[in-house]
Amino acid sequence: MGRVMFVNFGFLLLVISFVFLSNNTLGQQQDDDDDSAVYIVTLKQPSIVHHFEEQELKQIRHKHKKSKLKPTLQPRNNSRKHHGKSVRPSISQNHDSFLKKTLKGEKYIKLYSYHYLINGFAVFVSSQQAEKLSMRREVSNIVLDFSVRTATTYTPQFMGLPEGAWIKEGGFEVAGEGIIIGLIDTGIDPNHPSFSENDINSHHSYPTPKHFSGVCEVTPDFPSGSCNKKLIGARHFAQSAITRGVFNSSEDYASPFDRDGHGTHTASIAAGNHGVPVIVSNHNFGNASGIAPRAFISVYKALYKSFGGFAADVVAAIDQLKME
Repeated sequence: MGRVMFVNFGFLLLVISFVFLSNNTLGQQQDDDDDSAVYIVTLKQPSIVHHFEEQELKQIRHKHKKSKLKPTLQPRNNSRKHHGKSVRPSISQNHDSFLKKTLKGEKYIKLYSYHYLINGFAVFVSSQQAEKLSMRREVSNIVLDFSVRTATTYTPQFMGLPEGAWIKEGGFEVAGEGIIIGLIDTGIDPNHPSFSENDINSHHSYPTPKHFSGVCEVTPDFPSGSCNKKLIGARHFAQSAITRGVFNSSEDYASPFDRDGHGTHTASIAAGNHGVPVIVSNHNFGNASGIAPRAFISVYKALYKSFGGFAADVVAAIDQLKME
């Protein structure tokens, strides 16, 4: 089923655009005598986000123990983020120790450790090894990695933004100001005018984003300078695809660059600059605008033109985004 997911992390809005497919649609690449595949393993131990929410809720309940006020979670503070970074290596080490202890002397490949939204990892193992992992009391669940494909989204006009939310928020000139929109899709074309830091419709430049620690990957097809004050971060995730042998770096680009065009399209819909002319074959189709034209953009490429993508890579992208 196709869907567009919007997840609000306070200062950051995550947009994931994809379709879940059955395992039969795009199966694991494997030999006839080898049933090894990628599995996503979730442990019972809480993730960083769950841990801090539990701690904060305990503190709030203790504070209001003698009152009749209903306990409520407070907005996330920056200390939680920094402490999360400090415990992240120990979580990865725990995953490594768990695998080593469970699969003594056996071959396996750990692709990712997940820290923030789930406590778990993606691993390339045989079905027998997966069964061993599932039998451990520390494991909450284990899922065979599955395929995803890109989907679509809506336009500002369809949502009634020009006459609705934009007016309430002060107009398109400030719509999305200070918000970071993280997009998990097929990447981005940094040369598109929708992502220029020189917004011709605004009288002031983009401010420096607060509480963001992301990076901009530099590769031959995504050179230094691809990011700017509007496009503030870009990464790519493809370990599951590489392990399966379906990733072609010359065709799919081992970088945040968008060969498919879908990611560039959704990024421009979500946060593209306002009033960008749309001209195709010398025909002017009018001006385009993002839903939040003054928002920052950070891109997490986990979907590809030739094969789509895999859940293990998408979850890794979400985990990285939450950390940043």
